[in-house]
Amino acid sequence: MKNLSKRRTKVVVTFVLFLIFLETFFSAGLTGSAEAASAALPSGYDVVFVMDTSYSMRESDKEGIATEVVKMFMDMSDASRTKVGFVAYNHQIVAASPLTSIAVAARRTGIQTAISSLKRSGYTDLGLGLRKGADLLASGTGDGRKSFLILLSDGETDFGPSAGSRTKADSDRDVASVIKSAKTRNYPVYTIGLNHNGAVNRKELEQIAGETGGSSYITSSADDLPEIVNRIFASQIRSQLMQTAGITATGSLQDVTVTIPDSSMEEANLVLLSEHRLKEAQLYYNSDNIRRYESNRYVILKIGHPAAGSLKLKLRGQAGDLIKVNLLGSYALEVDSKMTGGGASGKNAGNGASRLTGGETLKGQKTAFEARLVTGGRQPLQNEDVYTSLKAELVVTSANGQSKKQIPMVYKSGSFRAEYSFPQTGEYKWQVKMHGAAFYRNGIVNNIHAVNTGPEATGNWKLHAIREDGEIRLNLDDYFQDANKDKLTFSVANEKAFDLGHYRWDGHTLVLSSLRTGEAGLKLTAADPQGETASSVLLLTVESRYTVLKWSLGGAVLAIAAGVLLYFCFRPRPDFTGKLEGFFLATASGNEVPVKSWPLTSFPGRKVTLNELFRSLAVHEPLPEAERIVFTPGKNGTLTVKHDTRCAVQHGKTPVARNQKAVMSYNEKLYITFEDGITEIEIRYKAIKPVTNIYTGGDSNRAG
Repeated sequence: MKNLSKRRTKVVVTFVLFLIFLETFFSAGLTGSAEAASAALPSGYDVVFVMDTSYSMRESDKEGIATEVVKMFMDMSDASRTKVGFVAYNHQIVAASPLTSIAVAARRTGIQTAISSLKRSGYTDLGLGLRKGADLLASGTGDGRKSFLILLSDGETDFGPSAGSRTKADSDRDVASVIKSAKTRNYPVYTIGLNHNGAVNRKELEQIAGETGGSSYITSSADDLPEIVNRIFASQIRSQLMQTAGITATGSLQDVTVTIPDSSMEEANLVLLSEHRLKEAQLYYNSDNIRRYESNRYVILKIGHPAAGSLKLKLRGQAGDLIKVNLLGSYALEVDSKMTGGGASGKNAGNGASRLTGGETLKGQKTAFEARLVTGGRQPLQNEDVYTSLKAELVVTSANGQSKKQIPMVYKSGSFRAEYSFPQTGEYKWQVKMHGAAFYRNGIVNNIHAVNTGPEATGNWKLHAIREDGEIRLNLDDYFQDANKDKLTFSVANEKAFDLGHYRWDGHTLVLSSLRTGEAGLKLTAADPQGETASSVLLLTVESRYTVLKWSLGGAVLAIAAGVLLYFCFRPRPDFTGKLEGFFLATASGNEVPVKSWPLTSFPGRKVTLNELFRSLAVHEPLPEAERIVFTPGKNGTLTVKHDTRCAVQHGKTPVARNQKAVMSYNEKLYITFEDGITEIEIRYKAIKPVTNIYTGGDSNRAG
């Protein structure tokens, strides 16, 4: 029973190990390094298995695990996009098959049959087998496809008596050549060591994998599994192998529930592992897109586009077998990340941003980053369930790799967001990484240059001061600012040119004291730690309080005088009211002139001459002096009369001398004897009644 237990452990460990490898490979985009994962899915996958078929494999792989591993790989792969080739070697090349599409079932079966028929004999020339595999990979792959090698071996190079012309040095040179080729062509080599008797050269296998960007797995007992799992997690895999159940078979049907975490899976792979062939494996799930693959030690159930929720399995295995149920989900999702602020066009760029170009940001200022998941068609993922299970971080690395910062990102409204301030100028790399229970995704690595911009002079550089107020304290942080948030140093240029007093420094404060009246310019310079400077001249005017008071009083007097002048120029003036009635008592022509009535409100100006009144009502007596007899409106409805004639003018009983004014009130009379000594007129000033029809023109008389 003890040997049986060990054998079961080895079988399960080996299959779990290979599942972890598959998970690492496919989810990492076949780069072997999550750091280099591209945001674009490859057009296909090319894999060549390099298989050790030396005699020692009879002991280290009695159960034919290597064959089962290759079958499992092909069953789990996306057949429409995958090509598989293999090389079987011992101390020579035993068999080889070029890269062949496994989309056609017959070709896939042919590869599986060929591998199953391989015999184990001879010694081991690892370099020869690895070089042949690299040659097959180089001759069969195409553009846009991801390529890699899988090496399965149980020992190091050992020619025994069958070396022929080859030596250990030849084999080592072949290994070095393959490593160099893999680096140049950018494909990884994954190594799996079946360490049955401790003969595996762990160091060599790890070197091959490590230098090409792959991973190395050594399986001899279950004790190695935790270390391998930790290494997988450290490699930042893009999909997680979720162990959903582990049961001991009773020989009867047993129920297992598997939870699909979300509805964004392209395909769910249910992998059932057992030591012996499962007698029954029933899936209770409503879908038309389910495929089944099985072998002596595994059953794979593929569900296309499963919905989130639980599904039920009914399993029947051989009593005593350990059955493990694993879920491996594939997602056609990638990280779309961008810098949204702080760069050349970022809204947070601030001063100095106009000098930035694409791929640049300001040192010391917060730069905003945003990331989201997109589908293969570059459409944003709308499934909130996926985001709630994810965490994201912004990883910023200096170009020399000496500094690495990981900033947690916060999810909001369909994307993850974070801000980061680049502490120094120089080249940086930034990348967004997302990880959850079902899968990992890493965005592309972006280059960015953090630039320094010099300080800038800001604020008001004209300063007025009163001598009697004492010293002046100027905080120069109010006069200069730096977009990079650098600590500035300040200086005064041409110190002797400042002749209005003394100055001293108090930190960033410039203190001016012992001031004299006058004007002077003080040139100030600010410098950042990288030597960038900005200068400006502070124009200082110092006055005495008494001088200011004198000018203030003078200004007040001038202001009052100006106000008085403006009042008299623009004070409101009265308008015409009332009407005039004219009675001609005699005329030089002997003509009788009827009574005339002039509504003064029909004259829009602020004065009217007697001649204008005559013309308005067609009075044609030759009286030119009437042009110099002027009526103007007065306050409270009065009417002012003034003349510059030799006429005899009488206001009531009071004569009105030449160039004198007479003020008429309503119902008062004005008598005028014109210069011809004959023509006389009596003018009466009357109010207009509210019902009066106002005269607006013509030569007819209207009663008031």
